[in-house]
Amino acid sequence: MNMRHRRGINLAPPGDYAVDLARETLGSLPEMYVLVAACPACLKKSPIDRWELGRKVGKRTTLADLAKKLKCLSCDNRANNRFLIGKLPRD
Repeated sequence: MNMRHRRGINLAPPGDYAVDLARETLGSLPEMYVLVAACPACLKKSPIDRWELGRKVGKRTTLADLAKKLKCLSCDNRANNRFLIGKLPRD
């Protein structure tokens, strides 16, 4: 399931980019990737400021641990929320 970010970035589940959520941390994720939280209940997608989040929870926190804690701001859903990852275009 591919989607598009508002800035024209193709978004896909982490597996499409060979990112292992269980091992990848906020600090180890390459800078060219953007994180977007997706809610399956209301289909809302919200960009995540991974640098700010890293300052709050620590850069060594895995993406899998963070995905379990996601809560949709629109419908308050906490079940099955997930990350989508996009690659910024390189100049």
